[in-house]
Amino acid sequence: MPLNFSLIESFIADHQKDMRNKAMLRHDRYRVLSELGTALQTVLKDYEIFETELNALVIEIIDNTSSYETLRECHERAVAGVENFFLEEDTIVDVHDLLRIIRDRIAIRVLELVEKEMIGEGLGKPPVDYVWAGLGSEGRDEQTLVTDQDNLLVYAETDDGFASDELRKRCAAMMTEGPVPPNALDAKTLLDGYFRIFAGKASDRLHQVGFEKCKGGVMPVNDRWRGSIKDWKKRIDERMTFGTGIFEPLDVIILTDARRVNGSQAILGELLDYFFALLTNNKHFMKEFIQSAVLMPSALTFFGGFKVEKEGENKDKFNIKLLGWSPLILSVRMLSLSNGIYERNTLKRIAILRQRNIIKKEMESSLTDAYFTFVRYRIINQINYRDDEGKISNFLRPDMLGPDEQERLRRAMKAVEAFQKFIQETLLFGEAV
Repeated sequence: MPLNFSLIESFIADHQKDMRNKAMLRHDRYRVLSELGTALQTVLKDYEIFETELNALVIEIIDNTSSYETLRECHERAVAGVENFFLEEDTIVDVHDLLRIIRDRIAIRVLELVEKEMIGEGLGKPPVDYVWAGLGSEGRDEQTLVTDQDNLLVYAETDDGFASDELRKRCAAMMTEGPVPPNALDAKTLLDGYFRIFAGKASDRLHQVGFEKCKGGVMPVNDRWRGSIKDWKKRIDERMTFGTGIFEPLDVIILTDARRVNGSQAILGELLDYFFALLTNNKHFMKEFIQSAVLMPSALTFFGGFKVEKEGENKDKFNIKLLGWSPLILSVRMLSLSNGIYERNTLKRIAILRQRNIIKKEMESSLTDAYFTFVRYRIINQINYRDDEGKISNFLRPDMLGPDEQERLRRAMKAVEAFQKFIQETLLFGEAV
């Protein structure tokens, strides 16, 4: 039986007559309550077994293995376990929480092993403090059964006293301008070279344990998602102040969801404090982001039907991620940022918007329901619609759903459209940005 309150609700419904019977003797009252106690103990015992197995997986295996193959097996076991948990409990927030716990521990262990690899190859331990942060759904603590690598790497700076001969040799070989004597490399080049090698190893190892590489390249193996704290501040400045540099406008939005996975929270905190101060004071940038959020379409037609693909492999389907979930996530993010709310998680952002009386109770409720609806269907798709290679489709065929489920989807999309209109009226037309 699921770990929720339906057991108590059913008990109350089944024993209404007994609960109103003032003539029941203590023995009969004890018998009735004992039935409830036995049922509760069964549910609680099942939950304790689940948590014990989860703890054993995390503490006894992941934290102590030096095998990437074992880490991959743990990842697969964990995802299968969370899938079964979802089918039993039908609870979205637990899926997010469980996957964060497991994947964070796997990522941390991978980074620890990569550090040992660097030492073993004569490159040395990390010469400065660094932070490995999650972005996207990983950063927002909204992961589902399928994940990919969305990460950034920020590190401190130091002189070149740390550099081994092997590191100097490797860095010299990576230079694109031509041959350079190893001893001629400056401190910054050596530091950047160290973390370039580190990021490449980490990306490959994470892929090896089941974290697919990001198709959009949002990984520290790519230059714009790796750098010293000074590098990061410079690229943010260049994009937001001058509209130049290697950072793109979309990268700015992605950065708002950064969450520490491993390493120095102080470094990430310094970067985000600098970034958010610059972002919220940049009216032009904020207005562009808000406009992009409110203009994202849903899958609803003018008459309340669903806009589906007319041909191709996804004929009669629509993309629930692009036409439902994404407009909600982006709109909530932009209203939060424009009001100085730097919480990352979407549900918490919605709650804070209500606490500050920025949105009404009814809107909070409809947005929360919409979030659960979209994520639920994404997870169901991930369970039911894998191809031969295990890849997942975000496309949903609405005519395969019952009338109640279709109506639930319509309500969710109407809630997003109403929210977009609210943002448009309060932030764009009202020029509050």
